[in-house]
Amino acid sequence: MMRALILLPLALLATAATSPATQRVLTFEDLRRVVSVSQPRISPNGIQIVYVRSTVDWKADRNRTELVLVNVDGTGARTLTRYRNGVSNPQWSPDGTRLAFLASPETGKPAQLFVMPMDGGDSLQLTSNKAGVQDYAWRPDGNALAYVSDDDPANQKALDKHLDAVIITDNDYLTREAPQPAHLWLVDATGGTANRLTSGTWSVVKGSAPVWAPDGSKIYYQRQPDPIFAHFVSQTTYVYDVASKTSTDMGFGVDSQPKLCHTRIYGGPTSSGAYLLTTKPRHGSLYLQNDLVSYGSRDLAKGWNSASEIDRNVQWYDCTKLGLDFLVTNDGVRSVLWVHELGNSQPTKKTDFGALDVAPDATVTSDSAMAFVGLRRDRPGEIYYLPPFSTTPLRITNENAWMGDFSLARSEAFEWQTDLGTKADGVLTYPVHYVAGRKYPLVLDIHGGPVSTSTWDMSGLEGLSLVQILAARDYFVFRPNYRGSDNLGDAFLQAIVGDVTSGPGRDNLAAVAALRATGMIDENRIGVSGWSGGGLQTSWLIGHANWRAAVMGAAVTDWYQQAVLADINENFVQTFFNGVLPFSPAGRAAYAAESPITFAANVKTPTLILSDTRDQRVPVSQAYTFYHALRDRGATVKFTAIPRYGHFATDPVGREITLRAWAGWFDRWMK
Repeated sequence: MMRALILLPLALLATAATSPATQRVLTFEDLRRVVSVSQPRISPNGIQIVYVRSTVDWKADRNRTELVLVNVDGTGARTLTRYRNGVSNPQWSPDGTRLAFLASPETGKPAQLFVMPMDGGDSLQLTSNKAGVQDYAWRPDGNALAYVSDDDPANQKALDKHLDAVIITDNDYLTREAPQPAHLWLVDATGGTANRLTSGTWSVVKGSAPVWAPDGSKIYYQRQPDPIFAHFVSQTTYVYDVASKTSTDMGFGVDSQPKLCHTRIYGGPTSSGAYLLTTKPRHGSLYLQNDLVSYGSRDLAKGWNSASEIDRNVQWYDCTKLGLDFLVTNDGVRSVLWVHELGNSQPTKKTDFGALDVAPDATVTSDSAMAFVGLRRDRPGEIYYLPPFSTTPLRITNENAWMGDFSLARSEAFEWQTDLGTKADGVLTYPVHYVAGRKYPLVLDIHGGPVSTSTWDMSGLEGLSLVQILAARDYFVFRPNYRGSDNLGDAFLQAIVGDVTSGPGRDNLAAVAALRATGMIDENRIGVSGWSGGGLQTSWLIGHANWRAAVMGAAVTDWYQQAVLADINENFVQTFFNGVLPFSPAGRAAYAAESPITFAANVKTPTLILSDTRDQRVPVSQAYTFYHALRDRGATVKFTAIPRYGHFATDPVGREITLRAWAGWFDRWMK
């Protein structure tokens, strides 16, 4: 196969750089100080915001979380849950007198549901389910809460006798016990015995929240046919009737979590006063573009659909009593807020926040005030407050003010032409000590997904940690948004179907060619890297061009293995191969044509392979396969396995081990 680009590893060239006299550059030790903020929730009276504050406990190898309460003007901040473990998901009671949240009663135990009185006093633990609580919602009268919890194993006595064989269908390769269905429960807000609402071999979609009707008569929830994780793609929306204790399929088909709003519009209440928002997969698959659709009675929402007006994949949405829909999407290299008023055909794009972007992590009040995590290019996210109908957000936290003492890299959008006949974009981060006219080494950091986007803010592990570390060491870092990214509309996203590896690969090669043409890049020192889908791209790219160095993390290298071993083996791979299965000669050939392992004999790039040993999403067997394909033919390769469960290490030490190895490999081969 002809190689689209040759990046020959010639003699290394040293680039001198002078550090600013008054500022330091970030190190991994510095990044342990980063404070993360999330889940801002405005009180019903609109006066206060509670949010989750997360810090690193390096010695204990833990992320410590706590709830912080602050006034909407940023004053009066105080910690509410200083000594709780694993605090998350705060929710105000409808009258604002109490605050519910999830927390672990003790380290290592599953999360339970707590309620805290806001006029003083300790929090009350409401649940003690063996499997813990996944999500919950206050009943509109504030007297009870519906929550989701896994069932206990029905065969517990047999398990106690070590009769633990598991019947496998679409389970991942790490399955050691049968998954249990999740169901709805109801518990009084003052405690007492919880009551089961639903039962059966089917399952509430794990991690999805119940949604109460405004009068408390119904609960909307997401349901899948059984508890196997991969089958979340077959979910549909059901409604549980409290009086009859029965559930009915709402007939929406495959949907994401709905939200119900009680609305007042055009000056008065409607007859039913309710409309429902839900995301709908445009092509029948949750793995592709999802549009926002509103349903309602009479003239409230005549099937408004974001597909034509926005044409962006919806990341987050909410609605208010004033008939306003709020939604967040990626758009170019930014994360933006849209507001749609029922009755209007066109939404308003809130682009007037200046350099501030909106993370899909927010809340709105009945009068349309909003609290959100604001994203910037020069700091990690902070909590912002947007007063009703205002266009000027107010920053109410400054958790990472210490970063003002450091010299940080700047990021810009960069566009290039693809063979689709359209432009693509990405984020180019400059070396911290950049001097115009000099050439610097370049590292590609390719996002996963593939239905995702690299934005120019400092969000995520790579956007903050890896990118800033590499830039501090005077690399250009480029994060390309190849076809399949969700920032340029459905046609660009959909172009990955049937072209799942090679199409994005051509996009990324074209991006490098465009960057080389700027004259800023040292062409002898160009590296490529990525995690998950970015690892897939890296392993394909080193089989189609020579690079100075490569780091492939949690990489799909063999689509056949991915199709049969992963926890998303139902519909995921078939979606991107136009429904083709790999179990015929033609199907196997189609999968091999898009699998990087097919081109392993071409690899001459020094390559570091990274993977968690118990990765359920991209099985580590693919890392072993690719490693031996390179090592056994004499290529330069190193394989570092991180002994963690999951697709990427979530503990502070595991994260840093991974990112240090990543950055260190480029220093070894490109300095």
